[in-house]
Amino acid sequence: MNHPPVPVVLALFAAALFAAAAVPATPAAAPAPAPTLSAPTLEDTTWLLAAYRVGDALVEVTAGAPPARFQLAGGRIAGSPGCNRLGGGYTLDGDRLSFDANLASTMMACPEPLMQQEQAVGAALVKVAAYRLDGELLEFTDASGQPLLRFVRLKPTPLVGQVWQLQGYNNGKQAIVSARNGTEITLEFRDDGTLGGSDGCNRYMSGYTLEGETLTIGPVATTRMACKGPQGAAEQARAYAAALGTVRGYRIEGGELTLLDGEGKAAIRLHAEAPVVVPASGPTQTSEPVVQSTPAQPE
Repeated sequence: MNHPPVPVVLALFAAALFAAAAVPATPAAAPAPAPTLSAPTLEDTTWLLAAYRVGDALVEVTAGAPPARFQLAGGRIAGSPGCNRLGGGYTLDGDRLSFDANLASTMMACPEPLMQQEQAVGAALVKVAAYRLDGELLEFTDASGQPLLRFVRLKPTPLVGQVWQLQGYNNGKQAIVSARNGTEITLEFRDDGTLGGSDGCNRYMSGYTLEGETLTIGPVATTRMACKGPQGAAEQARAYAAALGTVRGYRIEGGELTLLDGEGKAAIRLHAEAPVVVPASGPTQTSEPVVQSTPAQPE
């Protein structure tokens, strides 16, 4: 009796595994409709930094870095220029705006040119004298009306239909670690109850169940190609798959997605791949891309 070659058997087994993993245990809830957005205001709106002044030109935010976003409310500004957290007071009188001279900031070391971006933003904030709000575009200006910082409104991002890129994951030792340099891990939820992406070595698939803010992910099936990523990529892929199995909920803040475990702690952090579109208004320059690597931090 003839038997099929071993590679054929393995291929059939992998196909069956994919088919089993792609079917969620229960039908996924239909994605919630996108919320209707009211007109943005200076306060109580999340603003995404798009450009900052260096010399006589506005420079676009550092490509590939975490989003630099800010929110003003109740006389306090809170946010991040891209790496560290920043906070402090501000004074608002009509369209006149000024910030405290000594804004507080964390002191994490940031890679270049992200550090240059943070220093430029900090220097610009102390010179702010007024603001201009035009639809989805916000500018902080100096006393002469020249733009110092430019922002765009950060709009809600849906869970389904968006490609998410890994920022960090729980390594199983109660710490969130950043994705390794030279690897790209993606995740996409589809409206048919399946999900998939790349784990940095192979393609993976699974099913998920979404009920309100409760999210569970079924067993993950992957292809079995030899990992061609940098050292540690295969170990990272295994840890990422394990973290997916702990997911019991999620939270979206602007373009950032946090997958939560059963205790409500972060299991995986991702950000939307869609680039920020900077409205054209005056000369701009483009900064060098940067890859950020953050030490493990206890959750």
